This record gives sequence, structure tokens and C-alpha cells, in this order.
Amino acid sequence: MPKKNNRKDKKTEKKREKINEKKKAPVAKASKKTAKKTSTKKTEAKRANARIPKDAVTRTNRNMVTFGFGIILLALFALMFRMGYWQIVRADELRVMATEMQKVDTEIDPNRGAIYDSNMNILAESVTEYELYAYSQNLYKTEELTSAIKASNLKIMREATGKSEEELIKILNSEENLVMVADGLSKEQVDIAREAFDSNVVVKTKISRYYPNGAFAAQALGGVDSNNVGRSGLEYQYNTELAGVKGRTVMTTDRNGDTVSNSSRYYKPKDGSNIVTTIDSVIQNFTEDALERGMRTTGADAITCIVMNPKTGDILAMATTPEYDPNKSNEPSDESEKAAFEKMSDREQSDYLSRMWSIRAITDVYEPGSTFKLITAAAALDSAHADDRTRYNCVGAINVAGTTLNCLAAHGEQDLNEAVGHSCNPALAQAALDTGAETLYNYIDLFGFDDKTGVDLPGEGNSIVKDPKTMSIVDLATTGYGQGIAITPLQILCAINTFGNEGVLMKPKIVKKIVDDKGNTVKEFEDVRVRQVVSEPTAEKLKSIMEYYVSDAGGTTAYVPGYRIGGKTGTANFVENSRYSSATNTSFAVMAPMDDPKISMICIVYRPTKKQYGSNTAGPIVKEITEKSLQYMGVEKVYSKEEQNENKKNYVKVPDVTGEDSSVAINLLDYSGLEYMVMPESDSDGSFVVVDQYPKAGTKVEKGSVVYIYSE
Repeated sequence: MPKKNNRKDKKTEKKREKINEKKKAPVAKASKKTAKKTSTKKTEAKRANARIPKDAVTRTNRNMVTFGFGIILLALFALMFRMGYWQIVRADELRVMATEMQKVDTEIDPNRGAIYDSNMNILAESVTEYELYAYSQNLYKTEELTSAIKASNLKIMREATGKSEEELIKILNSEENLVMVADGLSKEQVDIAREAFDSNVVVKTKISRYYPNGAFAAQALGGVDSNNVGRSGLEYQYNTELAGVKGRTVMTTDRNGDTVSNSSRYYKPKDGSNIVTTIDSVIQNFTEDALERGMRTTGADAITCIVMNPKTGDILAMATTPEYDPNKSNEPSDESEKAAFEKMSDREQSDYLSRMWSIRAITDVYEPGSTFKLITAAAALDSAHADDRTRYNCVGAINVAGTTLNCLAAHGEQDLNEAVGHSCNPALAQAALDTGAETLYNYIDLFGFDDKTGVDLPGEGNSIVKDPKTMSIVDLATTGYGQGIAITPLQILCAINTFGNEGVLMKPKIVKKIVDDKGNTVKEFEDVRVRQVVSEPTAEKLKSIMEYYVSDAGGTTAYVPGYRIGGKTGTANFVENSRYSSATNTSFAVMAPMDDPKISMICIVYRPTKKQYGSNTAGPIVKEITEKSLQYMGVEKVYSKEEQNENKKNYVKVPDVTGEDSSVAINLLDYSGLEYMVMPESDSDGSFVVVDQYPKAGTKVEKGSVVYIYSE
């Protein structure tokens, strides 16, 4: 019995020990388990890696490939959308653009219209000029060419271009292969080079403006820029009419640049219209010759002269010295002036050219001085503030509101005719005071001094006239003799013209009509009456005053025996920095013949240094122009008995040379003791048939007079 119980206890005890062991070591068991699992995983990974090939796609690579493929699909979709947009939505626009890219559109310049004088002599025209280019490598620079060949090539180039050998060598030694050798060449010149050098030269053409008479009427005609667009003068004023309309050649080309058949379209250019001016080349020539001599005798800075028909307002001549050649409009004509010009800065050169191109006859204002006394006299007479019985006493000065206004001499008692003849400042100051500011300035306005004349030229200046409401009594008095008022030369001449046109002011003009290339009139410019300024009796009285001044008073330097000439001089101090300087502007206004005026003129001599007053500076100039112009116009001289007795000069009849060869005509004129001048002027010495002459055959003229013979 006891043994049985002991075995049972031992069994129970072993069970308890096992249970306690399990309770004591759960963590160790778990650690073993985890270690076992980790070991198992490593083993499995090793086994797996041992089985996976190197180029197999992993999950990461698969994700990257998928993402990249998505981007590509998205880009393809965007590209397809973009292609669809251009191919469908903007298809028409692309078609137009493609056509434009294949289209060659070339402009064709029209011929710029010509400018003629009143007798249809050409003053400005368009000519085709040629530019010559050469491949210098083939003609001069290559070492394969012998010295003899180079010399021969240079000789031909000299003949074709007129350039010196030194100039040509410099041009042909340029770094560029294709060089411009010369421009402004004639067709005959470039043909010489073409025949000699064939494809080694290239010829280009351009239409250029050409003034056949050089500096003739330069300021009035004006000029064009490098694009053949009017820059000044008539060229600018009538640029629209002269320029015409450009033409075009439009053609379609393939991708090789070849013209597609039946694709070329030609739009013909419309040439510009021609302008016929009121300028008479003969009178213009008289004027320019007289001004040139005047510059030498007076030592002036410049001289301006306008010649007009007082009854129509036509400008027959307009000139200013120093002059310039519009064919070379970017430099002075005078060599000494040119040398000084080249030393100027760019700004100074620009200012110089602007002054040179300007038309001083209409742009510059000046104090007219005593020529304005005619206006004061007309206002006093027409407003009945003076008449033939009115007397003015000059003691050598007049005191106005405490200011002394001086005169050159004490003229004593005088009527208005004598006062103007003496050019008496106190008398005309008193006439202005008697007339009153309001009335005097009403006439100043009527004569056109408050407005521009409206002449068909660019750049007309504005006058400076004081307001009668604010002017002082001294201002009124000085205005009476032309001081304190500034006007343009054209304004004073237009005002004086009223006396030769029954008191009517005419609008000045320099263009008579516009014609097409067939001579058909496109537009005609009629004479324009502006207004009646003074009555006809007043105008007649002023004509008498003007004639008295030239024949018996201070203007005898303009007197021409046989012609009734009227006029008035003027001398005014030059205003500089708002003050009067010692320098003067002198002038002379004339009209002739006074019984039936055909011409009028104003000549202004700016800052003369060798002579002082208008009668001495401008007098001889206007006398020369007046006499020659009236003779040219066929106005016969009518001598008084006194003139016949005093005139001891020999007169001859002008021979008939029209239709003769020029050499025969010259001999006939020389035999008669007459000079000659060929019109239009030409450098050619060749003979020609005389188609016209002035004066006409049978006209009595003084020996030594000039007869103008005209070529075709």
C-alpha cells in the first residue's frame, strides 16, 4: 500500500515541475520561435534569390515603367491634340501664311513728276541713274592676275566711271568681294563696263531727282531726300502730286524659289503729275545774276529778292544768295563756305543746312523800315486823315510823349508826297498819330500783315504786330516809319502790289497749273482776289508818290531812262538779343512801268558792310533787274525830251536770229555790238538751232545789251 502511494506522488511531482518550467520560460520560448522564424525567412530569401534571374522585373521597376509609360501616353495625347488644333482649327490661317511665304511682292517706283517754268522749260525732272558694282577678286585682287591685266582693268574702269586710278584701287582693295565702284552713272558709262567685264560687274538702276540748271531757283524748287520724297520748297509742298503711286509685281514661287507658272501679277505704277510754275526762267536768271554782283559790291551776309506780277499775284522770280545746288543739297556750293561747313559739328551742320534750304523770302521776318511809310501814307489818305493840303513840318526830330524821334535832316514844311520822298521819320510818325492806332492797325490788317499770305510754299513765317489796345503812343509813332513791326518780304511786296492793282490785294502763287504726262491740265490755279484794301484813287496817289521817289527824290539809283519806275527804300537796324545793333537790313521795293505795272519787286540786303543805305545797296540791283525784265517783256522805252537830250548812248536794233544756227546767230549779235546768253544754260559747246530770242527782232536796245537765244 505505501509503495503504491509513493509512485503516485512522484508522478504528480514530475507534472508540477513541467508546469513550472513552462511558466518560467515563456519568453525564451518566444525568442526561440522568433529566431526560428527569422532564420526561416532568411533561408527562404536566400532560396528565392538563388532562384530569381538578374534581369527579372521587380515591383519597383514595374512601378517606374508604368509611370514613364503614362507620361509618354500623356505627351502623345497632347501632341495629337496640338496637331489637330493646327490642322483643323487653324488650317485656313496656316494656308494663308504658307501662301504669303511663297509670295514675292516687289514695289515699283513711279516716275516723279517734272517741274517746269512758265514757258515749259524743265527746272526739275526724274532721271534713271546706274550703280556699278564689281567683283574685285576677279578684276583686281587675285594674285593670278598680271600687272598688265590689272592696269587694263583700271583703265576701263576709269573710262566707265570717271574716277581716278587712286580712287579705284582703294575701292577694289576693299575686304568685300562685291563692291560698289560708282553711282550716278549713265547707261553709256555702265555699258562700257558691261561689255568689257561681262558677269564680273553688276549694274543696278535707281530713279533720281535731277535739276538741270544746278543752283537755279534752288530755294523755291527745294529738294528731295534719299527716298525721293520732297524735303523742302515746291518738292515738299506738292509732294503728293509729284510722287505718284507705286506699282507692284506679285508672284508665287515654289520651294526652290522658281516662279509658279501663271502666278505673276503686275500692277502698273502711276507716274506723278507735272507742275507748271509761274517762274519765268529769264527773269529768274536776271535776278540771280544781279544778286551775285550785289553780294560782291555790298559785302552782305545774304540778299533776297522777289519779283511778281502785281495784278495777278504770280511770282516771276524768287532768289536768295548764298545759293546751293539741289543736286548736291547736303553741302554749300561756294568752296569757301564748303570748307567752313566741313569743320562744323553735326549739330552745326544741321542748323546750317536748315538755313540754307529755307526760303528767306517767306520764312524770315524783318523790320521793313522806310518801305513801310508807303503803308502809313496809304492809310492816312484812304481814311481822310491826310490829303494834298496836309503839311508836315520837320525840324530834324519830333517829341512824342517825352521821347525824341530823330530824322536824318530838317526838311521843313512838306506835303505827304514830299515827306515820303524825303523819307522823313517825323512826318510819317505824325501821319500815324493823326490816323490813330485803331484806324492804322485796321489798315495793317487789311494789307495782310496780321495773316500769312497763303503762298503755296512751305514754312511761311508769322509777322509780329503789336496790339493797338496795349501799344503806347511812341509805338504808334515808330510804327508809322516801319520800326517796331516785323514782317516777311513777301508780305510787304503783296501789300505794295495793291497800289498797282487798283487797291486790290492778290493772293501770291508760284504754281500755275498741274498737268499729266500727256500735257493735259489736271488742275489750274486761278488768280485770287483777297479784298479791296484801299480805293482806286488812293492807289493812284501812292503810285504817284512812288514814282516821285525814284525820279526826283531819294530813289534815283533805281531810275532807268525811258521807263516810269516807282519805289521806296528802307533801312532798319538789325535786332539782336532783343536790342537794336549797329548792323542794318536795307531794302528797295519797286514797281514798273507806273502807268501800267507789269512787275514789282522787293530786294533785301542783309547786313551790308561796304555800303549803308537801301538806295546804295539794293538800288543798283533792282535797277538792273527792272530794266532787263521790262526789255525782255517787250515794254518799249518812252523818253521824255529831257531824257532824249541827256541820252547820248548808241542804240541798235536787235537782229533776227530765230531759226539760225547758233554760230551764225552769235556772229550776228556780235556784229551788232550785243552780248548773248544761251537758255537754258548748258555746258555743251555744240551748235544748235535758235528756236526763240529775247528781245524780239527789231527791238531797239543799248549797245552791249544781252540777247537771250533759246535752244530746243
